[in-house]
Amino acid sequence: MDKVFRAKDKARKHITGDYTKQYELLRDYVLELQATNPDTTVKIDVCSEPNPDSPTRQFRRIYVCLGPLKKGFKACLRDLLGFDGAFMKGPFPGQVLSAVGLDSNNGIYPLAYGIVESENTESWKWFLDNLGDDLDLGRNSNFTFISDRQKGLHTAVEQIFPNAEHRYCIRHIHDNMRKRWRQTEYRDHLWRCASATTIPEFEHLMKEFSQYDKEACEWLKQIPPKHWARSHFSGKSIYSNLVLMSFT
Repeated sequence: MDKVFRAKDKARKHITGDYTKQYELLRDYVLELQATNPDTTVKIDVCSEPNPDSPTRQFRRIYVCLGPLKKGFKACLRDLLGFDGAFMKGPFPGQVLSAVGLDSNNGIYPLAYGIVESENTESWKWFLDNLGDDLDLGRNSNFTFISDRQKGLHTAVEQIFPNAEHRYCIRHIHDNMRKRWRQTEYRDHLWRCASATTIPEFEHLMKEFSQYDKEACEWLKQIPPKHWARSHFSGKSIYSNLVLMSFT
């Protein structure tokens, strides 16, 4: 069996490549990106090395924003960005962070991505700082950010872009709700509360939800409505409907 596993590992390396060797080629990859995509931003962060004479450094983070995508996003002038994070598979753990916008046909527009050691406030702040530099976003920018409540992202947005609208995807909130309450009635109550256009209407619908299931309603109240309920949006953004994603 050990021989079979070693053979399988060799076959996998032959098909997908050796992870360690790929990291050794990282700087060549960066130079190729910048040579073929003018105005591309790539930033590599490494771990501190106690020996300054050491010729190598341990990889920590990388941020990439391709020049043509950056130019296209600025030309489109739609001040909306979606953030997400995903686990990396393979022998080296980490998280892939991404930022996407909307194109003129309301399709997903990839903008920037990064690989970090873990998903936390510091890694998101580093990613948002670099993204803000690329898009010329100041602390007073009135962008609208949409996310799935990633770890550390809420605090990072508040610190880097305090005037931005940070909204949560209703579909993700519903997915979390379904882990405990799977009936469609819970989805319908959530959708009606999120779609309410006035605060009195929202409070009335939340009261109906509480009468249906007080525990589920209390769970929902833990999420500030300014991030997911249309009735509590400030009105600065024109992208109210994009947060209220259809369940169908």
